[in-house]
Amino acid sequence: MAKIYDFNYIHGEQEVVLPPGKYLLECWGAAGGGGIRIVDFNLRSKGGYSKGELTLRKETTLYVYAGSKGSNYGSTFNGGGKAMMHEGTSGGGILYCNGGGATDIRLIGGSWDNEQSLLSRIIVAGGGGRNNFETKGGDGGGDAGGDGSKADSKGTQTNGGKGEAGLDGSFGKGGSAVSASSGENYGGGGGGWYGGGSGYNAGGGSGYVLTENSYKPAGYIPTKEYWLENTSMTVGGGIAEENGKARITLLQGLPFLVISSYTSQQVIFTAGHTEENKLSKIECFIDDVLKETFTTDLYLEKTINYTLEDNALHTLKIVVTDINNMTYEQVVTISKSIMPLPANANLQDISTKLAEIGESFKSGKTSIINTLALKNIEASLNNTLVELSEKIKTSFDSSDASVQDLQNQVTQKNNTITQLETELSKRKRFITGTYTFTKTDAENFNLSIYDKEGTSKTLTIPVNMGFSPSLIVLSGVTFSTTSKSYVYFDNVCNSNFYNFGYGSDSTHSNPRAVGILNVSNVGYSSLVLTLYKLSMSEAVGIWAKEGATLTYKIYI
Repeated sequence: MAKIYDFNYIHGEQEVVLPPGKYLLECWGAAGGGGIRIVDFNLRSKGGYSKGELTLRKETTLYVYAGSKGSNYGSTFNGGGKAMMHEGTSGGGILYCNGGGATDIRLIGGSWDNEQSLLSRIIVAGGGGRNNFETKGGDGGGDAGGDGSKADSKGTQTNGGKGEAGLDGSFGKGGSAVSASSGENYGGGGGGWYGGGSGYNAGGGSGYVLTENSYKPAGYIPTKEYWLENTSMTVGGGIAEENGKARITLLQGLPFLVISSYTSQQVIFTAGHTEENKLSKIECFIDDVLKETFTTDLYLEKTINYTLEDNALHTLKIVVTDINNMTYEQVVTISKSIMPLPANANLQDISTKLAEIGESFKSGKTSIINTLALKNIEASLNNTLVELSEKIKTSFDSSDASVQDLQNQVTQKNNTITQLETELSKRKRFITGTYTFTKTDAENFNLSIYDKEGTSKTLTIPVNMGFSPSLIVLSGVTFSTTSKSYVYFDNVCNSNFYNFGYGSDSTHSNPRAVGILNVSNVGYSSLVLTLYKLSMSEAVGIWAKEGATLTYKIYI
């Protein structure tokens, strides 16, 4: 039996945490108020209806806002415009003439009219406009709601409806009446994606469903992972004289995977599924070569041991498949000499990891020194290796012999990337080239502000070198961010996991690391860039800057 989540009007947000799966999202907008002489409620304005199917690949928190009907006492909720005067009943009561509120589902919670919250809506059903005694207001919903007594009073995909007294609808809000005597009989427009305008018969608010081709206003937050499919919107598809409501129905469960730990010799993980007894197999690959397959006890914790034969970076991939051939995979990087930190590593983990590999530094491996240099230095910030050694000194106990050795080696050897490239240029075979990020790269090679620490995205770069390289150095890699600054990665090397990128708003005294860029899966014809998010940049989105060019030098 499908799992169903129902949400009725409560005059506030309702939070729901959904496991991975394919879901049907449905919203019904609230009815408009007024229309006391319209006995048949079905002939009064109604809210709209919107639906669509959303596939979630990870556990996701959504926020539901169900609108209030316009005839409710007191203030409106979720965008219904307010009336200044209301209709009296034969018994001396009052029939309120507000616009009906929209019903929507969003990615950001909080106050219903918070700008960022409104910009995170992925599905909306518009509310109905105010009815005037015996005449109907505009219905809500659809690409455009219904008009009231004024043409163009309906909300559309790009604009609010026009009000009769200049009281227009706006993004997420129906137009309200004014206190001037000329406007006192005006009722509220319906809430919606864009709200309806106020009037004697007010306009209905529009509906919205996020798809690849739907309108997306400036500052819109949801990314392509929230595009809905099999969508529809109906003007007036809501329920007569009712508050708004929403429903989320699980259509199909999906597999998922949690890696609890991994090292250069072992990985421990647990697979699962949204629904019971749906997994069919688990496969483990190292560098795309199948290492092990499980077909029994699939829900129990698994441990896989392996042996790496060299010091290069390798790819560990685990794929979980269910009985419907739906899959979920997770990829991590492993190494025999220096294990990259796990995806959820924080700054303390980095400090601990450096202490653990102190013996390797004492042996004088200059590649490890360059790894640390690349971790904390950007040419644009004019950092020196002496400054780097001071950072190391303050980060660790100065009595630790391995740290002292590290400082001495950094100062004495002074192995900069420029010197490294000069030495490598003496080798017989190398190629240089450039790659320019495309619009598609910008859309797909990105991390949103909602992605957590350790989240990664990959991009394959064609190079067609004709030989198997040993070292790659990238320079001048520029990314855009939501903080209106840029992130620069310079001297990105495949022998180093910690290629940190710094924001253009960084200063010498306050460098701001935003992400890690890693080079892996280097072959004869291509290489793979992996962008990782850092804990200190969780509130910043980062993506490949369209038109930006990176330069690469590849050595045999």
